Amino acid sequence: MKKVLLSAVVFATSMFAHAQKAPKLETFQDLVKAPIHVSPIESNEKLLGTTIWSDDFSTPANWTVDNSGQTGIDFGWNINNVSDGWWSTAGINSTSGGNYAELVNGDPTAAPATQALNVVYTLTTAAPINVAALGGSNQISLQFKQYGARFNDLQEMFISTNGTTWISVGSNLDKPVLSASGGSAYTNPDNKSLNLAPFLTGAPSQLWVRFQWTTNYPSSATNPNVWITYGWYIDDVKIVTNPTNDLAVTGSDWGSTGLHYYQIPTAQVAPIDFSADIFNGGVNNQSNVKLNVNVNSGAFVGSSAPINIVSLDTVTVSVATQFTPAATVAAYTVTRNITSDSTDDVTANNQLSDIMFNVTNFIYARDNNVVSGSTSNGTSGFETGNLYDIFQDDVVKAINVRLPNGTSGATVGTEIYTKLYSVDPVTGDFVYESESAPLVLAANNLNTNLVVELDPYVNVTAGTTYLAVVGSFTSGLKVSNAGTSPAQTSFLLDGNDITTSTLFYQTSTPYVRLNFDPILGTEEIEQVQQAVIMPNPSNGVAELQFELMNASDVTISVLDVAGKEVQNTAMNQLTSGMHNVVLESTKWNSGVYFVNIASNGTVLTKKFVKK
Repeated sequence: MKKVLLSAVVFATSMFAHAQKAPKLETFQDLVKAPIHVSPIESNEKLLGTTIWSDDFSTPANWTVDNSGQTGIDFGWNINNVSDGWWSTAGINSTSGGNYAELVNGDPTAAPATQALNVVYTLTTAAPINVAALGGSNQISLQFKQYGARFNDLQEMFISTNGTTWISVGSNLDKPVLSASGGSAYTNPDNKSLNLAPFLTGAPSQLWVRFQWTTNYPSSATNPNVWITYGWYIDDVKIVTNPTNDLAVTGSDWGSTGLHYYQIPTAQVAPIDFSADIFNGGVNNQSNVKLNVNVNSGAFVGSSAPINIVSLDTVTVSVATQFTPAATVAAYTVTRNITSDSTDDVTANNQLSDIMFNVTNFIYARDNNVVSGSTSNGTSGFETGNLYDIFQDDVVKAINVRLPNGTSGATVGTEIYTKLYSVDPVTGDFVYESESAPLVLAANNLNTNLVVELDPYVNVTAGTTYLAVVGSFTSGLKVSNAGTSPAQTSFLLDGNDITTSTLFYQTSTPYVRLNFDPILGTEEIEQVQQAVIMPNPSNGVAELQFELMNASDVTISVLDVAGKEVQNTAMNQLTSGMHNVVLESTKWNSGVYFVNIASNGTVLTKKFVKK
């Protein structure tokens, strides 16, 4: 396994700042080709004031379509009551029924694929809406129902007060990408509400509304993958007046120096901050607004300093006192809420979910342990993992990973490794520290907390950020994801040499953890004293000898270079001492084989050559 010093990364990061990197482009192999069937669930609709204008597409002439020169029902916007795209056959479940607007762009699953490139599709109200004459002001919101899913496309909403200058007022970039690695389709229907007051100076006598579709990656416009869409469905468009009192949480954060951890070793406990971005979308100014947190039912209670938020302003508030967990193993639940002097008219948009994390003995985890989807890279080798801030000197002995099994999981026989980089505090470069010996995946390595030891161990230093990854030089590796990460804190390296490969950030958190367990290494020395294959190479019978210092179950599995298992021998409750296993090598073809000795959740791999 080659070891590379990563010193030419155009990347700047520290314990307090993480530089921008582009997210990963999804490939055709990432596309979910089978239609997703979503049950019709009415999500909580924002209870605004009076509806002053609405359109349910029953009259298609109320809308102007510009399909960028494309013709046919398979390209651009169409208005009817039939789903015409390749992905969904059911359309949108809207209460009005009848017609709806649908966006399509060819069929990427056809042979050859038919998506159009270099297009911008727009759907615009044909006549302006006279908000002033309808009794409205600038305090209005655009509301509509939608369905679909996001890939590499950009689904955006615009308004104009003169029919010429268009202002972007929202998009669906807040939705996760639906790919073979995870994500989801939108709720059917999904209720979208966009406050237009920040973009209007007064009650407009002319207001046009536009829905626009194009690629989210214009710099990669020649790549057909960036023009794929699952489809976008729109219905029941409304202009409604804003409520009197409406505080909305537009973002929230928690963690130590900007990173949140769901498992924190006792030696890495540090003060935790809590903050929230609060938008006043109501007509009235709001006074005495606070973010409140409560840890373990009163063990810690804190609030931000009370502030006043004028209408249409957004303010970031932070709890005044940091919470520092005790350096003992314990579980924590944090509840959060927003309060003010007024009764909020729309409580659904200022709810904050509970936070649950643990202080552990030795495990440092960014993932939340709720596995959903996986990270892969098609047919190429790659590395993926997370940043970790170190607050006290310690010794990292292993990196724990979880790899999915099943038909869409990691491939048995794939050679993987773990690796640790430090981040240069001056240049931001990733600097190689250590890696594991190669591990050839066996079936029992999948869908479990796999401990892969570094060789050598790494003395990590306080005040330094590290990147822990799992990787492979070939295809077959898939890494479980669990939870979400802030941008530029979890990464995928498209390749295995950061000096020549492309680095992407990902917002799904890979299950890649640091392990400081001091028993690692000493347990291996005590348990498996030695392991040797004799003769090696061999053109006949070979024998594996290994010595156990303590009684345990052992499984011996042998894989060829293609990952096919050619022998599996399970031995239960072996006593301490020497043990021999005959390798069935006389039945094997000439070539290289990997002999895995699995015991107590760890795997020792030996290479064997059949002449």
